[in-house]
Amino acid sequence: MVIKFKKLYLLLFAIVVLTVSACVQIVRAQPTAATPAPTPLPIVMYHQVNKSANRAGTYCVTLDELESDFRYIKECGYTAITTEQLLRAVDGKAALPDKPIMITFDDGFESIFQYVQPLLKQYDLCAVVSVVGAYTDRYSELDDHSVNYAYLTWSEIEQLAQSGTVEIQNHSYDLHQINNCGHKGAKKRNGESEEEYRAFLQTDLQKMQELCEKNAKIKPIAFTYPFGCYSKESKEIIREMGFRACFVCEEKINSIDYENTDWLYHLCRFNRPHGVSTQLFFGKLFGE
Repeated sequence: MVIKFKKLYLLLFAIVVLTVSACVQIVRAQPTAATPAPTPLPIVMYHQVNKSANRAGTYCVTLDELESDFRYIKECGYTAITTEQLLRAVDGKAALPDKPIMITFDDGFESIFQYVQPLLKQYDLCAVVSVVGAYTDRYSELDDHSVNYAYLTWSEIEQLAQSGTVEIQNHSYDLHQINNCGHKGAKKRNGESEEEYRAFLQTDLQKMQELCEKNAKIKPIAFTYPFGCYSKESKEIIREMGFRACFVCEEKINSIDYENTDWLYHLCRFNRPHGVSTQLFFGKLFGE
């Protein structure tokens, strides 16, 4: 009787072991949600746009060049995305198009309102426009909308933000200066303590955030470094303020990494100058 009981016990034990082993194998065989592979993300940086080639240069393209660029982007199968769309994808809340590209405009010139936005609609594209608050304050008080030199007003910024084709981001309130009491853009001054630098940067960026909310009903989620200048302390200060991304001026193709997202605070861009053909300029971005 005892022997039979032992045999029965061993049989039950073997069944349990086999069942558990089978369950483990089934669990291991279940497919897991794969992390998307890194995706190339080219970003173009524009500034001013003018109809006249006589006014064009390193930081100003002609309207014809801009339209040629937009047409080429579409013909090559690229889809323009905003910072918000990029972040939603990285956060796992949405998928990116197969061939994403970002189109950015710095400083907030009046030409954005008069020339760029209509073209964006025409070609079903979107752009990220980074504005300087001090410039916008100044031209919001003036009745001067010259496309040759004027900057956007707060009213125009609000209209652009509501258009569905333009995303507004923070380019500082008044840091777009080569020598601002020893600072170049948002860069730390020689001899400046970390506490002093933190206060300097936070005060300016926070002022711009508040003005954007007050005057245009928007809250920028990215900061664009004036002149592309920054210091080793910049990223952490900006991150702590709630910004999710930063744009720089280094010319490099970004790689969308879904695991390590530090690259979001160093989004590299290619400046688009006048006088270079669309095919030649975008050849280095698209690997052609």
